[in-house]
Amino acid sequence: MHYKTISDIMIKDVISCTEKDSLDVPNRLMAEHSIRHIPVISSENGDFVGVITQKHLLKEAFQQAKLFGSVDMWTFGRGVTVKSACSKDVETVQPQLPLAEAGKYFLETKYGCLPVVDQGKLIGLVTSVDFVRIAVELLTEHEEKEG
Repeated sequence: MHYKTISDIMIKDVISCTEKDSLDVPNRLMAEHSIRHIPVISSENGDFVGVITQKHLLKEAFQQAKLFGSVDMWTFGRGVTVKSACSKDVETVQPQLPLAEAGKYFLETKYGCLPVVDQGKLIGLVTSVDFVRIAVELLTEHEEKEG
């Protein structure tokens, strides 16, 4: 496999939510799809707004537990909007970004995903797991060639 740019490895069918959704929406989506990051899209114009992560949901659950003594996971987050809990100042990349540059981003930051945005619209998502997947493929190819 020859991967050169972000567009070669990005997830194109991205699961997302809107900033007006309540936190129960990303909570359910993360559980259903076994994912940790969900891009947030404007409900008005479809522009990329930010990212909501498992960490955001855990922080909110912890705050609710402090306030109310416990958290009911069936009703968790229904009164809190995604907009109030998500990260809005998120690094994004263009689809033509070389993979080496994106890889350096993952090594230098604590973030687990890079939204791929073109003209304000989300067109894909790359996670640190995608880079691990590439490494495994390349190592497997190398081992097969050697022998």
